[in-house]
Amino acid sequence: MNILFGLCTWGLGHMTRSLPIMRTLVREKHHLIIYTAHRPLMALKKEFGDRCEYIESVMYPSPYTKNGIFAVKLSFMMPSIINAMLKEHKQILEISKSKNIDLLISDSKYGVFDHDKPSFFIFHQLRYIPPDFLKFLRNKTEKFNYFFRDSFRKFIIPDFPDGKDLTGDLAHNLTYFPKDKLAYIGILSDYEKMDVTQDIDYLISLSGREPNRTILEKKIISQIGALSGKIVLVRGIPEKTQKINIPGVEIVNYAGKGIRDELMNRSKFVIARSGYSTIMDIVELGKKGLLIPTPGQTEQEYLSEYLAKRGYFYSVREEKLSLAKDVKIAKTYVGYEPPWRTKEAVQKFMEIIEEQV
Repeated sequence: MNILFGLCTWGLGHMTRSLPIMRTLVREKHHLIIYTAHRPLMALKKEFGDRCEYIESVMYPSPYTKNGIFAVKLSFMMPSIINAMLKEHKQILEISKSKNIDLLISDSKYGVFDHDKPSFFIFHQLRYIPPDFLKFLRNKTEKFNYFFRDSFRKFIIPDFPDGKDLTGDLAHNLTYFPKDKLAYIGILSDYEKMDVTQDIDYLISLSGREPNRTILEKKIISQIGALSGKIVLVRGIPEKTQKINIPGVEIVNYAGKGIRDELMNRSKFVIARSGYSTIMDIVELGKKGLLIPTPGQTEQEYLSEYLAKRGYFYSVREEKLSLAKDVKIAKTYVGYEPPWRTKEAVQKFMEIIEEQV
């Protein structure tokens, strides 16, 4: 089949969680046309080379800010984002016709569908979490996603069904979506379990946009002496940047897939932001961890609070971080044992595709 796969360009999380599905499609000899831009496009060209075809996508205006008001800026930017979606959809219909596309898959790109062909939407936020002063809009945000109900055969959610879920009200307890429109397939992670010795006591993984990444890095460095044992700090910045020196700490500026997989597998405990892709990675490998949401990113704040209330992972707001105290508390949390992992989630995804095509 000729398959068009669209990926949101807001960060690398959409790409990394979709990679296991994309690899399966390529391995099964489908012709995969990747529709994305910026860092995801560069990374995927490096991943697949000439085994895939690439088309640079329309980019949605980014709502990420320096002052932590993501949800507010997103609300004000919706007209320009919707305009980008319309432009994107027009381009997609042209591609669908010219490339004789059989199937369309979108990870969070609303314009990647064709009413005349099977189209599927991978998403974990059917309802957005606005800031407290806009919480009356929570159900309205689900209604926005519901508007696209006829554009896609299924909304495929990388989470487990009610009761064992990781996303709470982001993808559950919905008001508008009928259950037959949704498919909960389980977590999607690009990590694979390795048979290695767990000799890293603390893996600190920094990510996200500036200046938030640097603010957290400075705070952690000022407190890192409170931790004992083998510590690895992955800074999440370009590899060629000059390394900093912290006595007793191994510093990695940027970890590509091979190094990243090894470090995560070797770690006993992970300290990271609470983005959903990061959470799925931690769960995939069965790690315990401390979650620190990015200030102002209400999705991360909600996820970390939700998982803490369920006793899976402890979370702490950045301004209140005290590594000595918070790590000790976080170790008392049980972590999360998933009903199944990525391999089975990909199988479930492929079964859904085969049923609908």
